[in-house]
Amino acid sequence: MQELNPFSEKIFNYDDRLIRFAGECILFTRKLNKSYESEYYKNQLIRSSGSSALNFGEFQGALTDKDLIFKLTLVVKELK
Repeated sequence: MQELNPFSEKIFNYDDRLIRFAGECILFTRKLNKSYESEYYKNQLIRSSGSSALNFGEFQGALTDKDLIFKLTLVVKELK
């Protein structure tokens, strides 16, 4: 019998995927060594991954097409 990995399942809901991505980024940064440089980039990764999940939530509540495009652009920008 094959053992199931909870992180290998496909999630098609973008909201859930972005929240999981932010959580996995936090878990990843906990494994890195402690230096000035790594702390700087760890903090940036945590902020960017969390921001993309929150901005996607804002995107879902957009009222106009122009606002929708702007908010989705923010999500993509944070992920890059």
